[in-house]
Amino acid sequence: MKKNSAIKGLLAAAVIVAATAVAGHAEECIYVYHQDSIVFKDYAEHVDSVALENNKTQISIYDTTHVQLYTAALSYVDSIKFADDRPVADLLDVVFNPDGSATDISPMANTVEAVGNNTIAWDETYKRYTARYNNPWAASTVPDYYKIDYDNNTAFKNGLSDGHTLETVFMTDYDGTIPNAEAKWFSSHQSGGTGFLISTISGSRKNEITFLPNVNTTSKSKWIWCTSGVVPQPKVFYHVVGVWDKAAGKAYVYVNGELKNTVAAKGNLRFPTAGSRWFGIGGDPNGANAAQAGAKWEVVTARVYNDVLTQDQVTSLWRDVKKLQDAAQESTPLVTDIDYMSGLPVKVGGTYSIYGNNFKAGDKIAFTSTTEGGTSFTSAVTLIEPAGVTVKIPAGTVTGSYLMTLSRGDSTQVLGGTRLEVVDSTPAGSKVIAHRGFWLGTSQNSRQSLLNAQNLGVYGSETDVWLTTDNHLMINHDAKLNNVTIQTSTYDQVKDLTLSNGEKVPQLNDFLDMLKSSSSATKLIIEIKKHSTDARTVEAADSAVAAVKRAGVQDKVEYISFSLNACAEVAKLDPQAKVSYLNGDLAPDSLYAKGIMGLDYSAAKFTANPTWVTRAHELGMTCNAWTINTRSQMAEMSKMNIDFITTDYPIVATAIKRHFDDNH
Repeated sequence: MKKNSAIKGLLAAAVIVAATAVAGHAEECIYVYHQDSIVFKDYAEHVDSVALENNKTQISIYDTTHVQLYTAALSYVDSIKFADDRPVADLLDVVFNPDGSATDISPMANTVEAVGNNTIAWDETYKRYTARYNNPWAASTVPDYYKIDYDNNTAFKNGLSDGHTLETVFMTDYDGTIPNAEAKWFSSHQSGGTGFLISTISGSRKNEITFLPNVNTTSKSKWIWCTSGVVPQPKVFYHVVGVWDKAAGKAYVYVNGELKNTVAAKGNLRFPTAGSRWFGIGGDPNGANAAQAGAKWEVVTARVYNDVLTQDQVTSLWRDVKKLQDAAQESTPLVTDIDYMSGLPVKVGGTYSIYGNNFKAGDKIAFTSTTEGGTSFTSAVTLIEPAGVTVKIPAGTVTGSYLMTLSRGDSTQVLGGTRLEVVDSTPAGSKVIAHRGFWLGTSQNSRQSLLNAQNLGVYGSETDVWLTTDNHLMINHDAKLNNVTIQTSTYDQVKDLTLSNGEKVPQLNDFLDMLKSSSSATKLIIEIKKHSTDARTVEAADSAVAAVKRAGVQDKVEYISFSLNACAEVAKLDPQAKVSYLNGDLAPDSLYAKGIMGLDYSAAKFTANPTWVTRAHELGMTCNAWTINTRSQMAEMSKMNIDFITTDYPIVATAIKRHFDDNH
């Protein structure tokens, strides 16, 4: 009787608590216990009432449509409780800040180091700031990322070692078919560790979302490929949870709340090699001071739990994400696909660009300072192609972080946070050369890639030439095309080889004809490939110069080569021709003495030798940097006063150039 009386009192209170839970704590669950076991569970928001029935001998729980969810004899029920069902990320829970920094809000309070110039944007769906990256797929060098070093954190390492859970919400983007190369957005790998990746094709493995801990019963490295079977689609967000249960000797991967795979994972966690014992967001550790395996990501959450989460707990996490996604589908944002770059230099009277779809004439953007002592301003927009706006930077603007909010009539939308670096002026933007043509969506070094570059109107379209045994100059980057070596083959043996877009392999003459028939100012930048002998390389240079002269397009052609002798040969045959050296081992004066008027070096060479840029310009020479594929690198090259950049992303590079030109 004492038990029943206690339960009756508890149930009377439970009815009130249920109503309160529905009103203010929708994430809570109601639990019914019998002998310390849960016999019923549901989310409190689904519950309308808890009632005593049949002369107070029976308990019933009803939903909001008055359907009975559960019933049992009063004597069967020990207790009813309400509790938050969501687990707490106690090792790491990263929140991105509008100024480009990030904070770990977990009890561990790890230091989150922002490396490079991370782009932070407001995501209207998830109602939080997210980290966005625009790197080439599987980029070997990631300039912008977050680093959470745990090497000296014994509690953190112990938390990983006894079993752990990783959680993330992320999106990737790519054109066409997903690339077959490993890419990582939240991981701590290097001959060991744990994290997520998009895997490569291997046996039954696809380019799929994968949880990858390194676990073995010995001290040797052993990767546990817990694949999900989910090939990420471009611009689609996924909620992914990876669990390593040491006690059970298993690893699990969940995607959008659903268990996708369970694999054996017996043994101990093997940590990454020294220097790489840190979690990277945006890329994977590659030693103490570098990240790799980047791609185009948007990372919403990055969390690590000491606990081995259960299916119910994972479901609870996914439910929170799904509610935000569902709510976003019911609303229509003013603009979509928002993109911009934080940290760019601007000047008073200059402009700042924000890209996205559905901007309208008459829109205004408020820049609210989040820096102490900063000033705020509101600016009308100017529409730009292909999709975006610029705003004028007014007098009084100071360097600092700003929250950007779009207003259109009575409607508003948070666009995100950015940092403006106010300067007196900037250098002119680096002119853009499309690497192997503008080939995204088609084939590299194809006729279509050259046409795309001409239509875009970039400064140049780079291409590569090989000389056949019977002296035909063929266009291709690699020495082989479809397993046929061009320089050891005749024209008849290569002329019918096809590119991935179905075109026949072009000759240099095909490209020269396109130059003659086009009104585009885009130049053809001809790279003379290093052949099997230096003599043959020089012959290729001779043939290229002769072909250009026959076509009468000397004013539309420039030359580059890793061969110093080929560059010198071009300069001798056509002293008016612009030729640049690629190898990166000679200072400007040495090249100038040979009539070679351009340095076409990697960004690392210019960074290591900044005086070369100044000296080259003093001699009337130009500097080009290759292959520059990230926005931060593009901006850095413009800051260094590099004349040209060669890139696989000419549209992005053109936007960066326009920004610097507008603030010049």
